[in-house]
Amino acid sequence: MEGILFKWTNYISGWQPRWFVLEGGTLSYYDSQEDSWKGCKGSIKISVCEIQVHSSDFTRVDLTIPGEQYFYLRAINAAERQKWLVALGSAKACLTDNRTKREKGKVIALGYSKQV
Repeated sequence: MEGILFKWTNYISGWQPRWFVLEGGTLSYYDSQEDSWKGCKGSIKISVCEIQVHSSDFTRVDLTIPGEQYFYLRAINAAERQKWLVALGSAKACLTDNRTKREKGKVIALGYSKQV
């Protein structure tokens, strides 16, 4: 999924529109779709982040890796936020499910793992 979300930058600049791309378990953002050729300005791994909806702002979603990384995001409206929540949740569930399947196929003991 890709599209415009507003990212909290700081108290001086506030919420700024950014082009976001969710691909391969990573959410990356760019200044704009036209500037995506310059490379992403930042990214967050969906498999390890917490996805939280804001209790009073129905356009907002927060992505956090506690103590490391925070993305405070707003969609244009509640319906658009819902689309992003479904996409992010699906990506996280898929990544978690794949990791769990891999871990179930291993026996882990004494600091090493062996495929069974």
